[in-house]
Amino acid sequence: MASRPGSNTRIAVAAIDFGTTCTGYAYHLKRDVKNENYIRSIRTDQAWVGSAETGLQAPTTVLMDRNKEFHSFGFEAETKYKTLAATNEHKGWYYFRYFKMKLHHESELKRDMMMEDSEGKPFLAINVFTAAIRYIKSHLMEKLGNALDSRIFATEITWVLTVPAIWRESAKQFMREAAHAAGISNNNLMLALEPESAAIFCKEQAIHKADGADGPFLSAFNPGQRYLVADLGGGTLDTTVHEVLPDGLLKELHAATGGAWGGQMVNAAFENLLKDIVDPEVFQVFCSERTGGWISLQKCFESKKREFTTHTEISDIDIPRGLADIYKEIKKTELRGKRFKRNIQILNDDILRLPSQVMKSLFATATDKIIDHIEQLFKNKNLRGVTSILLVGGFSESVIVSKSIREHFNRLNVIAPASASSAILQGAVMYGINDRIIASRISPYTYGLHTRRPFDKHKHPKERMIQLKDRQVVDNAFSKQIEKGETVYVGEDKPGTSFSVINRKTPSVFWKVYQTEDYDPIFCDDPGCSCIGTLSIQIPEDIMAKTIGLRVYMTCQGTELQATATIKDYGITTVGKFSFLDKDYQYSGDVIEDGD
Repeated sequence: MASRPGSNTRIAVAAIDFGTTCTGYAYHLKRDVKNENYIRSIRTDQAWVGSAETGLQAPTTVLMDRNKEFHSFGFEAETKYKTLAATNEHKGWYYFRYFKMKLHHESELKRDMMMEDSEGKPFLAINVFTAAIRYIKSHLMEKLGNALDSRIFATEITWVLTVPAIWRESAKQFMREAAHAAGISNNNLMLALEPESAAIFCKEQAIHKADGADGPFLSAFNPGQRYLVADLGGGTLDTTVHEVLPDGLLKELHAATGGAWGGQMVNAAFENLLKDIVDPEVFQVFCSERTGGWISLQKCFESKKREFTTHTEISDIDIPRGLADIYKEIKKTELRGKRFKRNIQILNDDILRLPSQVMKSLFATATDKIIDHIEQLFKNKNLRGVTSILLVGGFSESVIVSKSIREHFNRLNVIAPASASSAILQGAVMYGINDRIIASRISPYTYGLHTRRPFDKHKHPKERMIQLKDRQVVDNAFSKQIEKGETVYVGEDKPGTSFSVINRKTPSVFWKVYQTEDYDPIFCDDPGCSCIGTLSIQIPEDIMAKTIGLRVYMTCQGTELQATATIKDYGITTVGKFSFLDKDYQYSGDVIEDGD
């Protein structure tokens, strides 16, 4: 999209919280800044209000038609698909829910990877993500245009897209490329880590004493205080640990960790319970032939899940009539009036009655995993002095979840902000306004480049040595750029690594990029080392020399790996390009680490 004629000014910051279960957005117009009180000038979307289930957010649901063209998103997609299913016209359409988790579970992400819709039909994954982001972008820009009473251009917006902190670099790149395909320029796009965003918002809340923040909440953000953020979303648990510095900036104390222990674990437990009750075959036929009924049942359980507290004695879940019909057809008996283990009952074919202890058991696996993970984190000596746990994300609003965590960690202040589900979204806007509020980060891995290195008889096996012209070198060497657990300060200058490129063949210089849990690997084929992508440095066309020197600077100061290189003797600095969605390696000459 073209920019506003004669204008290169960013007039807004817009954040999209693209969640596993729900998606929302918020924005900030620069004209609204008053005394830098960003909290009161950040506006969350109002167009999706009307669902008690999701508040200001819409379900992350995409519907494609039979021609594989985008049809609808969110509530509209759910309603249309249910309408189609009611008359069995949904066959051939493509319905996607919870598809964000594909980027967490897939062992190796690629641009052309496929994923399955609700009926198991394959579809190009990036097209689903792109369609969703394009729709949200259009919806958001319409809202901004109304607020400004004039047309706004995508290039006038700083876009912020939230991602789990535990995501791999390939998943981050996948989302960046989907956003680019949706019309958001890379130059205008920032990726914000979800737990960091929540921490930023909570700190600003404390500073401005917003939303009735109480004493423990306010004191958690005093200089010198240390706290853990547990972002509990629909798909994942994301944790990060910060210390508040004297200037109010945040220092990360432990690299982000977590796992696939979000609210969907409860839904999966409910699905397994249904299979036990009615039989897996009955359940499968019901999902396939009465798709609209299955969608309604999922939504009903989601509502009961959110309402459930320790005081809820009985949860009555509405069952579509179709389930009883299929049960009778296959099992040759009525579903009506049956009693099952743990006092589970089916009433009148259309109500599933779950006692309190059964509902609690559906939460147990998720809460046990969350508590165990946080407990393991606190064994790290770098986390000594942590006094508070901040619970954010939609799943944290469950009374069962928050109560379980409070009871286990009763030695700490466990704080659940009133705006827990929107904390990430609003914090992402604040990050877009000031991305230097996180003063430092901890590297989760040791990162390095695949190269050749001068042979060292004290470190390298003799059989690894090869002769390269007048040099003795080892191949497949791991050139360490960042060490696991290293504190990387934003804006910090690093010494870099010096390389010589001999017999240069191409305009670009390529390295394979490796990561490992080890602190000081020697070779790229050491146990635990894995190739995660490539790094390329483009050499200007007017530099024709076959031998050049480079100094490479690689860092994780921001939310993504970054690299720059200075071309020696020419004084030119160029930005490196990472590719984490393919590992194709182009031979560009003999690259040797100089070791200086």
